[in-house]
Amino acid sequence: MSNHFSAVAITTGDPDGIGFEVTAKALAQLGPQKNTSFFLFRDDLQEKKQKRYFQLIDKKFTRLTFKTTKAALAFFYILKSTNALDRQFLFDLELSSNAAEWVIEATEMCRDKMFNSLVTAPLSKTLIKNSGYKFVGHTGIFRHYFPQYPMFMGFIGEKFNVVIASDHIALKDVETDLSTKKLTASFLAAKKLQDLLSSGKPVGLLGLNPHAGEKGVVGSFEEKILLPLVKKYKFLSKPLVPDAAFFPQNWPKYSTYLALYHDQGLIPFKMIHGQDSGVHITLGLPFLRTSVDHGTAKDIYNKNKANANSMRDAIELNLQLLKKGRA
Repeated sequence: MSNHFSAVAITTGDPDGIGFEVTAKALAQLGPQKNTSFFLFRDDLQEKKQKRYFQLIDKKFTRLTFKTTKAALAFFYILKSTNALDRQFLFDLELSSNAAEWVIEATEMCRDKMFNSLVTAPLSKTLIKNSGYKFVGHTGIFRHYFPQYPMFMGFIGEKFNVVIASDHIALKDVETDLSTKKLTASFLAAKKLQDLLSSGKPVGLLGLNPHAGEKGVVGSFEEKILLPLVKKYKFLSKPLVPDAAFFPQNWPKYSTYLALYHDQGLIPFKMIHGQDSGVHITLGLPFLRTSVDHGTAKDIYNKNKANANSMRDAIELNLQLLKKGRA
């Protein structure tokens, strides 16, 4: 598909979460974008339950509603082939399938280059499980479809960025999981993010143990495993002491931090950026996917309290990287 007019899929996550609210608010804030068509995956009962958010969208876009993604794409291609596409058109997908199936369908269509990129709102692991799937989160879906691609969770924030070497596994399994092969792949993923952000600063590699092992006194992982690899990959820092690495004076030193397990990177990232900013990007996918960095927040569903900053940032970053030809 030509990048002249990009087709960007947006899945809105759990219908009883804040996904549709933050998406509608973000789209209303951003408005139509040059050479871009948005395809909005949402529940067929959503408009009846959350009419006010559709009104936000309708103030900025001409909404074209379809019952299936294939029908919407067919009309998109007709308009595109006749030069009749208008950036104000928003392809509204009123779907009877569930939110996990939206992500699966969008993933398949990105794989087949029917969509140029994907933006996702929060999807609960409970919904995926109750839908009969064994995937753990969005990343589990992507790994199922692209098992040959090593994938890593990246988080882009105003203050600093983070890549996670191992994600949804038990803490007791982290050291075993961090094989030389996986570490090498995570280093290259962090380098990819460094390149995407056009930063010449080094990647800040966190140590696994307290005090980064303190030369073997608190653990040998750093001395035996990490340091030999650091010598090979010159863009990496020496293993950083994890409890001091995220002091504000260190933020400008690194293009991104490479954390070795989930909470090591995400606790400081979310403590600093909260749930109102920051973008999640899946590194290693053969297509571009960005996402909010927060959950479904079902306790404030339909209360008009959800902050759309993270979704707005996710859409903006997605479009910026598409424009650069990075998809």
